[in-house]
Amino acid sequence: MKILLTAALAATLVSPAGAVPWHTFGPRAMGMGGAHVAVAQGPTASYWNPAGLGQLYNSSGFEVPFGARGEFTGTVLEGAKDLNEINSACAAGNAAVCNTGRATSALNKINNAGSGVMLDAGVGMNLKIKRVVVFVNNLTYVGGTPRVDYTLGANGAANMVSVNQSRIIVRGLNATEIGVGYGREILETGLTVGANLKGIVGRAGYQEITVSTETSGFGKFNDNIKTSFQPAVDLGLLWDMRETFPSLPGRPRLGFVGRNINNPGFKNPDRAVTRGERSKFPLNGQGRMGLALSPFKFWHLAMDVDLTNNLTPVDGYTSRYMSAGTEVNIFNRPWLNIPLRVGLQKNLADTASGLSYTGGFGFNFVRVHVDVAGMVSSRSTPVQSETKTERVPNNFGAAARLAVLFGGEDDGAGRDVRPSRPAPKPVKRKIKK
Repeated sequence: MKILLTAALAATLVSPAGAVPWHTFGPRAMGMGGAHVAVAQGPTASYWNPAGLGQLYNSSGFEVPFGARGEFTGTVLEGAKDLNEINSACAAGNAAVCNTGRATSALNKINNAGSGVMLDAGVGMNLKIKRVVVFVNNLTYVGGTPRVDYTLGANGAANMVSVNQSRIIVRGLNATEIGVGYGREILETGLTVGANLKGIVGRAGYQEITVSTETSGFGKFNDNIKTSFQPAVDLGLLWDMRETFPSLPGRPRLGFVGRNINNPGFKNPDRAVTRGERSKFPLNGQGRMGLALSPFKFWHLAMDVDLTNNLTPVDGYTSRYMSAGTEVNIFNRPWLNIPLRVGLQKNLADTASGLSYTGGFGFNFVRVHVDVAGMVSSRSTPVQSETKTERVPNNFGAAARLAVLFGGEDDGAGRDVRPSRPAPKPVKRKIKK
């Protein structure tokens, strides 16, 4: 149990190997269940949908978002909990619990397809001026996959479990994206398009950890990292139906985004390749669509769904998230606002996964915006320590941001008339005498 938790945390210091899930970037998106493609605006629109940069009303400024999410996939946490209890029973001489049958059953749970531990995290600096944004985003994806050994000591022996040589394969990627994004409306149709051009510095890493050893072996991580560079492209499309059909109620918006559509890949360290891993960690292209409604100026609804089944660094585990959420703005004044957010998220690719509940709030005073959010799974597993038993959620996350924004932030309300363009100055003609 302890080694699984340590694997997830220590792997963030490197960046291991395989495709990745969609990362919920920023607290506004996390608070709304991860739904943001059709409501993307401001500096972080470049991540969620670069077409959002080209909206008629939009805010400019500087934004620093950060957040992380962890997940125990499959039955790995339950199996690790059972094995820990059996090991404690063996040390205490409890023969009723310390037997090979129970230990084998626990190992089977750890060995189930798709079982493992996963973490994704992100931090960024985004500067937007009008329709252009310059960004530096660092995204980390980590997965730990068990490799189960069924060797056990003598039935009832104190070392029955400790002689087991099961391992955890830790792999992932740390990707630093440096790029520029731009969005623009097509004529006055309400249809905006956008794109990001970026370079990605990828640090891929790999390590194998034997569960029964006293030391984790993470000190060798620096010997198993390789850095490489790849260009990448994101494309976005956003249709604000209010602009096309002014009388349409609720201001519906429909968005599409494709991230890393050129499928960049980053070199794996030599040790990973000799152990049978592919030569490159693939950052596969991802597609996502979103729908948003704003019944009133203070109330917004959003829903997203992944269009692609996204592989993850955990063997046999894929993700395809459906997200839905709402935001209600208290006060909703240009100089003061307190947005409240709640949402739900479900992995459609894993029928056994439960719903994740999300929530968050912000405090916006004049130009300064501070937001926080969190998420937690509806499912949890009891984990017993030496003194008490606690329930650990199967997935959990948190995010925050600090931003200084200015300009025409869109409140989402419908409007009947597009802002008029300035009239041309009259030309003075000289009268000939």
